[in-house]
Amino acid sequence: GAGWWRASQQIPLKPNAVDIGFAQAMSRHHQQAILMAQLMLDGRPTPLKALARNIAGAQMRELGEMQGWLKLWNAPLVVWPPNMDWMLQGRNPPDASLKQYLLDCSRAPSGMAGLATDADVMKLRTLTGRARDAHFLALMRAHHEGGLPMTRFAANEAQLPVVQRLAKNIVREQSQELYYLMRAQQAVKDAQAAN
Repeated sequence: GAGWWRASQQIPLKPNAVDIGFAQAMSRHHQQAILMAQLMLDGRPTPLKALARNIAGAQMRELGEMQGWLKLWNAPLVVWPPNMDWMLQGRNPPDASLKQYLLDCSRAPSGMAGLATDADVMKLRTLTGRARDAHFLALMRAHHEGGLPMTRFAANEAQLPVVQRLAKNIVREQSQELYYLMRAQQAVKDAQAAN
């Protein structure tokens, strides 16, 4: 019994700026991925249904978890305008790649690297067939590539083990999805070239 008590005293219970910032930023990131995946599940034919369903399902579960944490921590679910300064709160000073990522975020219209513009999402709604598939794959690939740096950062710099664990899961999951997205992009290009 006493050993458990001592061990439990060493687990941090209060979130730090990285825990909160990651949960807020990744929630926003996930909301857009879910929207784009759901647009691909609107009943129109596409060979990407299974991929879209997997993305939507996994990200909805993770979104629910992050939103639950934010409520538990009495932190805002949404920060507007978006701010990635929480990534400057890590234990180590930012390296060149982190500085570049934060610069990319500050230059992005959405305030976050990898997020599609409203025009891109509208185009996804209106395109059909292979053009729609190709657009979805390009948007989702950019989306995952834009989210991975912040997720890797949280996996290393978050204070709460539960946040680190989720971030590590997202890194693994999205790295695998990126591989499938790239293969699917090539298959769509090959099909377009054959016609």
